Amino acid sequence: MTSVWVFPGQGSQHKGMGAAGFERYPHLVREADEVLDYSIRELCLEDALDGKGELLRQTQYTQPALFAVSALAFLERRDRGDALPAVYAGHSLGEFAALFAADAFDFRTGLALVAERGRLMAQAPRGAMAAVIGIDQARVAQLLADSEFDRIDLANINSAMQTVISGDFDQIQRCEALFADAGARFVRLNVSAAFHSRFMQDVQARFAEFAAGFELRPLRAQVIANVSARPYPAQDYRDLLARQITHPVKWYESMSWLLAQGPVELEEIGPGDVLTNLQFKIKQAPLALSEAPATAAAPAPAAAPRPGRPRTVFMYSGQGSQYYLMGQELYRHNAAFRAAMDACDALHRAHTGRSMVAELYDDSRKHHDMTDVRLSHPALFSLGYSLTQVLIDAGIEPDGVLGYSLGEYVAAVVAGAISLEDAMALVVRQAGLLDQQTRGGGMLTVLTSVDHFQRHPQLYTGAALASVNFGRNFVVSAAQDALQAIKQRLDEVDVASLLLPVDHAFHSAGVDPIEAEFRRHAQAVRSQAPRLPMYSAMRGREVEAFDAQYFWDVIRQPVDFHQLIGSLSQGEAIRFVDLGPTGTLSGFIKHGYGDRVAHAVSINQFGRNLETVQRLLGQLAA
Repeated sequence: MTSVWVFPGQGSQHKGMGAAGFERYPHLVREADEVLDYSIRELCLEDALDGKGELLRQTQYTQPALFAVSALAFLERRDRGDALPAVYAGHSLGEFAALFAADAFDFRTGLALVAERGRLMAQAPRGAMAAVIGIDQARVAQLLADSEFDRIDLANINSAMQTVISGDFDQIQRCEALFADAGARFVRLNVSAAFHSRFMQDVQARFAEFAAGFELRPLRAQVIANVSARPYPAQDYRDLLARQITHPVKWYESMSWLLAQGPVELEEIGPGDVLTNLQFKIKQAPLALSEAPATAAAPAPAAAPRPGRPRTVFMYSGQGSQYYLMGQELYRHNAAFRAAMDACDALHRAHTGRSMVAELYDDSRKHHDMTDVRLSHPALFSLGYSLTQVLIDAGIEPDGVLGYSLGEYVAAVVAGAISLEDAMALVVRQAGLLDQQTRGGGMLTVLTSVDHFQRHPQLYTGAALASVNFGRNFVVSAAQDALQAIKQRLDEVDVASLLLPVDHAFHSAGVDPIEAEFRRHAQAVRSQAPRLPMYSAMRGREVEAFDAQYFWDVIRQPVDFHQLIGSLSQGEAIRFVDLGPTGTLSGFIKHGYGDRVAHAVSINQFGRNLETVQRLLGQLAA
């Protein structure tokens, strides 16, 4: 596994950053003050100088401040004896910290270079930048090429579905509708110039002239260049420092190239976690590179299991299994889980303005049912995705994935068929439509043979068969008043049943009012062939094509989990791992197939999640 340390760029700065480094390296703080002619400590800790505040948002101050904090964070890690990585990389400004770590120049030189870079960029002609989220780079480029907007460039390609554009101020202000009509989100960035575009050519020339006066040493470690998305040459690389100012930051390609070499262990050095969150997205959908790296290996998820070992299939459950505080212990104590949940929460907030994490982990709601689909939908999706990252972080990769209802969207992301951004947008949009148009429905789980539903239709008047979970358990969907009547009739004939904590009649005509509008949204989702086998409890088989019809069928068509497990267990040995909040799917397998099918649970509603996850990791590694 390749160890990679990455350094963030502008946007990751915040008041109070760098305190530990300033305390540990007072001699370097004095050097910084000499180079900058102001107090780097005061700037970073107080966001103020000489009575003037909010300076960290100004480019001429942001760049030296971020470099200093990141460089000192690196030195702290090195000096305490941490094993240094094989590769460094930095996003835009962060590349200077990566070069410093690789011994390209000393601290004073690096600070002088970024201070001049920041000063020149702050003086650049007026421009603007914006993030386009939800469509890929090729689509962004094509939309611009076909439009009147001829003074806009691609500036940062951050992930499969996140591209930053840069250019003429007026054109950036006017082009939002172009991307919104294509199904993308458009977010203006708080900058005053068109960074990483052709409009920075004068800045590039002046910076190149300034940098020519400094010695650049041969690199002692590999650094990935933003300009080329490939390693810097070991020496004679001066031009790359200047060219970065006018060229796009190819972060998506850079990280994809590293992933193509084999497994990557990435760690972000410096303030914030922007690059860590991006890495979660890139790992799910890396860029398909045209070249074949000399040392490339098959991606770990596609590798065949070791002889004698069963294939591992991750399972994701749907509505009815949710509860407040699910995963809270992991959120507090497991970095991989927390980072993934926070990444999902950021996407959710961008669409809704609400913090899913804050609502989910509100202790005052501990004993309440979670019936608000606007929270339960994204929370269940995020939990399944985040539990996956815990296992992957521990070195456990799936050989396949299986989705049940809402869980199919998680499975599609993990399989690499759709992006995390698109999936969250789909889940949030679906939840909003359901809340607006289909409340008043519900679901009832029934503990008897499914033929009871077929032999006694008078007991189930008004209901549709929504799912078959195992031989003696199925679920029906209907309006709430119909479900209450059904439950009363079943009680009278001694058939056990339980109302699920949902307010919508999933997998029935009860969700039909949202079909047309949901399909329109689903049509904007870009998909590709999954990198892993992806099994659908709705289709009862492996899914290879992901289109609007499929996304709609996931919540509309009935589910037969029992049949799917029976079909899959007829062939090679499979171990099913339940990554839902209650172990529901694992329970279905236990009751339906006993010891004939191997299965395991990640967490449950009874707490002690750290213990159960650790136990699971031990089982999977054995």
